[in-house]
Amino acid sequence: MLAEMVRLSYQHRAFYCYVILSVWIFLLVAGMYKYIGVDEKSSLQGRTSGSELSIREFPRNFKPDVKTKKIFRFCNLPSDILQGTEGKVDGNLTLGGILVFIRHGDRGPLAHVRNISTVNCAGDFSNPELENAYQSYQNFLQNASTYSRTSWAQFLGPFHGFPMLPSSPRDCKLAQLTTLGVGQLLKTGLLLRSAYFNKLNLGNGTVTSKDVVVYSTRYRRTVQSAVALLYAFLENDGFQNLARVSLRETQSYAFCNVDCACPAADRYLKQHSRELAEHLRSHPAVSDLIRQASNVVFELPDQAQSTDPNTLRDALLTYICHGASLPCIDLETQRLCVKAEHVTGLFAYTEWEARQHAKSHSRRKHGLLRAYGLLRNIVSYMLRIISEARPKVVLYSGHDKTLEYLATALGVMSETAALPHYASRYVIEVYRVNPRGETHVASDFFFRVVVNGKDFTQRIPFCRNSNFYTVFSSDRDDQDRPKREAKLCPIEAIIRQLHDDYFLPFNATNFKDACSLRKRG
Repeated sequence: MLAEMVRLSYQHRAFYCYVILSVWIFLLVAGMYKYIGVDEKSSLQGRTSGSELSIREFPRNFKPDVKTKKIFRFCNLPSDILQGTEGKVDGNLTLGGILVFIRHGDRGPLAHVRNISTVNCAGDFSNPELENAYQSYQNFLQNASTYSRTSWAQFLGPFHGFPMLPSSPRDCKLAQLTTLGVGQLLKTGLLLRSAYFNKLNLGNGTVTSKDVVVYSTRYRRTVQSAVALLYAFLENDGFQNLARVSLRETQSYAFCNVDCACPAADRYLKQHSRELAEHLRSHPAVSDLIRQASNVVFELPDQAQSTDPNTLRDALLTYICHGASLPCIDLETQRLCVKAEHVTGLFAYTEWEARQHAKSHSRRKHGLLRAYGLLRNIVSYMLRIISEARPKVVLYSGHDKTLEYLATALGVMSETAALPHYASRYVIEVYRVNPRGETHVASDFFFRVVVNGKDFTQRIPFCRNSNFYTVFSSDRDDQDRPKREAKLCPIEAIIRQLHDDYFLPFNATNFKDACSLRKRG
């Protein structure tokens, strides 16, 4: 009898151990699903029953948190657009002029995406200053033609007839600037006004077309972005200031003027495209994710959309930046949805890919050749600011590629440069040292490069040997904080780079030879 009881006891212990082990395995698997995520293929699928649908709908609401903070940075909401070190330089210096380069503001998708009619692109203007600026801008545009038809037409120049606002605040039309995008550029204009307007002595209604020069590509979104920024920058001085400025059209993303045609640049671009394709082939899971998600996101996905991570990323920003649910499609037997883990996985890959750009010789050479005309234009305006004290502001309203090419020409290789967000801004500040005597010499002039509020001057390779020091000035609320030392770059350095060193990577001495299709090192 005792032996039988002992045997039963061992059986019960074995049963209890089995139960405990089963529970532990279940919790382990559940934890893996929670933190690692389900398989990419099966995770895009869901049953069509009502109870299952309600469970699966929730993860499609992509919300900002610690893990997604970097993704929402691409939206660059007006509340995130803040003045940084722009204009904050102390010392025996005078600001002579600025050159401002912007990417247009938030826009609708470049291709037809699902459920676009449910996406509200109005944006949140909860900040009273921005709300007032938008209302004032809206009223100004409605009444602009009543001031002077001739002046308004002269101001718009080749863009006469372009609408300046979306037809409806909620509009999220294909490739068009949204109301949120207008707000971003108004906010940017306000902070640039705060940083530079008085330092450049632009008040008292004295602005002319010689003081402010504006270039834009022939896209509504870049023209509208330029006008919104200008209005906020010049607003308090009324319509007359704005009317004295003329918009100028450029034919290229690169603002290359006459130095555009370049067969070698096309060859380097093809080489870089092959590198990107090889990167993607080495990540088959990402390839599968892009293909499947593209079928959900795009109404009629083509081959390019189904194989390009950046095209998919751009389309997803339409939903992410406007608080919309990620899209789903209903098939006969199942419902496919894009979920938060797909977005984070895709963006992680594109950020990794952006880091590889810095290592790509073909990408760098392509960017250098595309940016040459723009850099020549920049140096030309720097010299005019030095010799004529005009223009005081030069604005280039362009695209992400515009800023990428500029960053490459300056040698600023960073993730910020490789993936510029909406309403990104580069500012080149031109300074002169106040002379002890009556005249200036060439060595009295310097410049500084500020990218989205951060001083990038010492990241420019040809500026690193500069030995001219100054300091950042403190804000009124930061009087007790120590002033930070900063270096300015001699204008002589960028002139030397353009004329002597720019084509060294091509074993050439000029643009024509560098663009030749002859094999070069």
